[in-house]
Amino acid sequence: THQSPDGSWDAAAYHLQAFASPDTGASPVPCGCTSTGAAKQNIGVTGLALLAFLGNGNTTSSGPYKSVLANGIKWLHDQQDQETGLIGTSATATFAYDHAIATLALVEAHLTSQSPTLKDSATKAVRYIEKARNPYGVWRYDVPPVGEGDTSVTSWMAITLQSAKDAGIPIDDLALPSTILWLDEVTDNDSGRIGYNEAGSTSSRVPGMNDQFPANSGEAMTAAGLLCRTLLGQDPDTKRGLKQHADLILRALPEWDPKAFGCDMYYWYYGSQAMFQMGGTHWEKWYAAMLPVVLESQRSHGHAAGSWDPVGPWGYSGGRVYSTTLMLLCLEAPYRYARVH
Repeated sequence: THQSPDGSWDAAAYHLQAFASPDTGASPVPCGCTSTGAAKQNIGVTGLALLAFLGNGNTTSSGPYKSVLANGIKWLHDQQDQETGLIGTSATATFAYDHAIATLALVEAHLTSQSPTLKDSATKAVRYIEKARNPYGVWRYDVPPVGEGDTSVTSWMAITLQSAKDAGIPIDDLALPSTILWLDEVTDNDSGRIGYNEAGSTSSRVPGMNDQFPANSGEAMTAAGLLCRTLLGQDPDTKRGLKQHADLILRALPEWDPKAFGCDMYYWYYGSQAMFQMGGTHWEKWYAAMLPVVLESQRSHGHAAGSWDPVGPWGYSGGRVYSTTLMLLCLEAPYRYARVH
């Protein structure tokens, strides 16, 4: 119901927070932040919304939301530079994320539709991702790259390339092995923590925007890296260290606590997928904690009904659409992808 007529979703619209219980019926109140750049994040949040519809079993030609999906995919396709393959513009701070997420949506839509047009668009977007990778390295924000890498951007890029490979789109053979080497480099072997840009470092924060959220309260980078490791072929039963990652994640289970800045949808998104890939008691314990947190925090009244408040570290940028798609993707974790191992 909040899709724009052109097929996109607006990161700045409906950018509301509320600390009241979703069962009280209280109307959300403006969050008070500036929403800096939120209006420019439509590429990324549209990609996330489409991934949620795809994960629910819809395609561009079948399912109850086929028209929603088809319109959104067309909008993404129309935002692509046909020469460079970039979806959107590089003028925004988050364009690397936006492009990777949008590409993943195009790849998954192609996988279900086998549309030549979608394959062509997805292939061009994949080529842009390959140009953005540091030689013999991974990804960050600059295109052309300047030698820097981080686990957050790299995880989106690598998972997208793996999905493209699964969809029959050729990829650079060195990209995924380079990702594994990066994860090894930023892993603290004593704790099992996968760092953001160096061994064992905590998640990134933006001073003055979201630094009130403790960077060490969750394990977002460990979860993202663990998901990459499993999807890129490392088997938890044979590869040393993966269970150590998962054990660390279990020490930071989801808890809905916005007043204490304890909500991190980004972490929960990666944690849900990574722990599902691990299976066994790791998944069971995570799922038992995650499920009630997601279900009980969903808004149930008024204009925001069906959504989740953007009370996580990155809610100021992606807004209500961002938070809602990530929580949906948490719920879809048991069936969006099959277990690799």
